[in-house]
Amino acid sequence: MIDTDAQTGTDTGTLRLSRAIKAAPDTVYTALIDPAARSAWGPPGDGHVVRIEGQPAPSPGIREVSRCGPADNPYVTVLTDWVLMEPATRLVYAETLMAEGAALGSSLACCDLTASDIGTNLTVTVQIMSFIGDEMLSEFEGGWTHAFENLARYAETQAA
Repeated sequence: MIDTDAQTGTDTGTLRLSRAIKAAPDTVYTALIDPAARSAWGPPGDGHVVRIEGQPAPSPGIREVSRCGPADNPYVTVLTDWVLMEPATRLVYAETLMAEGAALGSSLACCDLTASDIGTNLTVTVQIMSFIGDEMLSEFEGGWTHAFENLARYAETQAA
């Protein structure tokens, strides 16, 4: 569930997702940063794609440029700025979504991983800003919720 706090000109919200994943923290962390893995679990909906091609390896201070959207027209440019990377423990990155040169919204995601008896407890907190109205907050929530479930399934298949 997204909590919202409307401000003049910018709609904001916070999304928190938590899940126990049957995979070790290093497996989940690798799935969070590996471009091929992110392309597999990251699409925000059925029939969508995430294309991460020819980009530098994730590292603090690196900007990655990728595309996402419907498989036949991934029209959204995603600028990912890697902020903090603590292997198998914490990952922080910022994303800006753009279409036709206009910023749609930005987010700051903090992924906290802790070892558990079954594998990993993953909590993701996303601070969201929409520049095009509150409907973008719903888009962020739907995309993150879908991708989060895919991430859990993906990591569990990698651990099997």
